[in-house]
Amino acid sequence: MINKKNVLLSLGLVVISLVMTGCSEDGTSSAGITWESGFSGTTEMYPVVNQSSEIKFKAESSWKASCSAKWLTFSPKSGEKGNQVITVATTSTNRTKNTRTAQLTIESGGSMKTVTIKQRGDYAVFEHDELNFTSDGGPLNETFVSSLDQDNLFVYATDGIDEWIQSTNSTDRTRQEYKYSFQNLRVLPNTSKDPRTGAFFLMMKDKSGNPLALDTLFIYQEGASDGYQSTDYSQDGKVSQLNIASQGKGIPIVIMGDGFVDKEIADGSYSQTMNQAMEHLFSEEPIKSLREYFNVYQVNAVSKRNIFDGTSSTVFGTVPDHQTMGIDVDASQVMKYVKKVEGIDSIHALAVVIMNMNINKGVTYMMASNKISDYSYSIALCPVIDSLKSEMFRSVLVHEAVGHGFAKLADEYVRSTEGSATDDDIKELKERHEKYGWFLNVDSEKDSTKVLWTKFIYDAEFANEKIGTYEGGYTFFKGVYRPSEESMMRSNDAPFNAPSRQVIYNKVMKMALDRTPTYQEFVEFDKAHKPTTWKYRDRTRQSGGDIWRPAPPRIIWR
Repeated sequence: MINKKNVLLSLGLVVISLVMTGCSEDGTSSAGITWESGFSGTTEMYPVVNQSSEIKFKAESSWKASCSAKWLTFSPKSGEKGNQVITVATTSTNRTKNTRTAQLTIESGGSMKTVTIKQRGDYAVFEHDELNFTSDGGPLNETFVSSLDQDNLFVYATDGIDEWIQSTNSTDRTRQEYKYSFQNLRVLPNTSKDPRTGAFFLMMKDKSGNPLALDTLFIYQEGASDGYQSTDYSQDGKVSQLNIASQGKGIPIVIMGDGFVDKEIADGSYSQTMNQAMEHLFSEEPIKSLREYFNVYQVNAVSKRNIFDGTSSTVFGTVPDHQTMGIDVDASQVMKYVKKVEGIDSIHALAVVIMNMNINKGVTYMMASNKISDYSYSIALCPVIDSLKSEMFRSVLVHEAVGHGFAKLADEYVRSTEGSATDDDIKELKERHEKYGWFLNVDSEKDSTKVLWTKFIYDAEFANEKIGTYEGGYTFFKGVYRPSEESMMRSNDAPFNAPSRQVIYNKVMKMALDRTPTYQEFVEFDKAHKPTTWKYRDRTRQSGGDIWRPAPPRIIWR
């Protein structure tokens, strides 16, 4: 992880003056020239550019100095008799790995003295001096090499850079030097019209603990402009069916994109994205084996521009909420496009909106009605995180669209801002259990014989999943319990746990066949379609060390 320190560095040159004495030489004077007391005739300098050192001496007559080293400059080059000071400074960073030496010669009154100037060979070098990005952002891949080990090499960043660059870095040691790389470094889209700049610094510290910049990598990103604007809206609202139900009534899912311009629909990029999103939706059990019960539609949505500023630039006005992990959307506009599917049962549909941007966010709007008891319409929002086929995009989309949007499952994680669930929180949770059949994967009951999923705890068929009552869920640390240590609704890094799989299975049977299956029927189905892969990945956020989570669902009453 990149070390971010609060250091006083400009984005220009770092200038630090110092004098270091090296090994002594015999004598401190010759005819016409006398060194300042304590100076041995040797000066050692750090390996970075613009390091300076002062050479103080007394001349008995006029004098002149010379030095042929190209990496060193000095001033003045001549003077009169009396107490004198020559300032020497490095003009380049030493990247030779070895200490380099220069001789500064001072002549006065027919005599000559020589100062040995050494520049240490410690080094750290970025592969590039600067990297430039468009407002769309994108992956930032950078390597650097150094003669320093990890205990003596530091990476600093300018303040605020972690708000628009997300990254981790790792190190690999080669035989003679240390080679490092930033991995998964990504510049986020810049929705502001203003460009932004930042920098990473490779640093070492001098003997006093002061930072010295060995090399600098500047990052430039242009601001968002009006850019490309759609002119062809002929394909807007066109409907195509991606999956046809062969069983039951056909549960409706409508997939749409926001921030896609006309040329991306014309060249097939839009359809490719919608098709991949559908494949991700059916990638986890039990919905993977229940695909035959779903009708999946693609509705074309042509945005004016690919700028997510919350205005008319995109069809659905989606915009990331930078204060939370959430995303704002024009829900009424989404419904208009859902209804473009002829004869669709819109109040029971799942709308999935894929945002044409790369940002680690995701949220679901769960609609509720006091007038219609089984009102189950939801809008799941998910950007194309990393890439179409990335695991992050897949798992966040499943968490949001299948977990929250279709099955109405609760989050099983906790948030650092939440403590214990209050009496009002518990009352609200129970109401959603009883009135709407929502959030059946969390419970305020700790007793394993009374919790909602008690059958799973005592069923040997699920012993390997270690179903129990684990405190922490519904975003609260205490007062709410979840069925398993990990799950799709907790970290996204594991499949749905057994109680959640039952909720999904039962929901499909109810919506498609209008019947409620028995517990044993689900068990038999689950035996034949158990999840086979359990994945765990490190999703530690750069700030605060919290595990990355999608935002909790937002509930809207109709």
